[in-house]
Amino acid sequence: MSAKDASGLLDRTLRLVDEGPRPFYQAAVVSLAGTSVLAMAIAALIRPQGPLPETQRLMIAVALAGAGLSAVLGRASLAGTGRSRPGTWLDRVAAPSDRAAIWLALAAWFPFLLVVVYYRAKATFPPPVRYIYFPYDDKRWETTAYLLGVLGPALWLTTAARVLIVGRGKPTTWGAWLTGLFRGSQR
Repeated sequence: MSAKDASGLLDRTLRLVDEGPRPFYQAAVVSLAGTSVLAMAIAALIRPQGPLPETQRLMIAVALAGAGLSAVLGRASLAGTGRSRPGTWLDRVAAPSDRAAIWLALAAWFPFLLVVVYYRAKATFPPPVRYIYFPYDDKRWETTAYLLGVLGPALWLTTAARVLIVGRGKPTTWGAWLTGLFRGSQR
């Protein structure tokens, strides 16, 4: 990538940061849709031989609900394009900069949920070894779901907020943006 291309991409990215929560909301909706479609594919392809297990059917149903929700949210986003802001009630709940960080964090977090789907799908295979004293139960998906559900949102939200704070400072290069992420608070 040439310096001119990188500079143009940086300028477009900085404009997105200045636009507020709307582009990040749209990115989160697209991320949810993509994650839902991939979750359905994983649940359908990674399974034992024979009829589709109940676990996979449930994962597909949840992923289908996620895809439907993303379609509804995307439609609502498109319906609001070009109109004036419907009200400031949302600004009283969370500032636009906070909402932008939340949507950016969600957009980055959704694809990581595919790890839980993969491990849950792998858990439906029969155990590799037959144990005499206790049954084998693959719990990797539960541990992953817990860690991604508890630690993931906090880490992604903190990172997203920091990325947007540094971006609002108008870094001149990508290196300056990256360096700004690891410096002290600039507020």
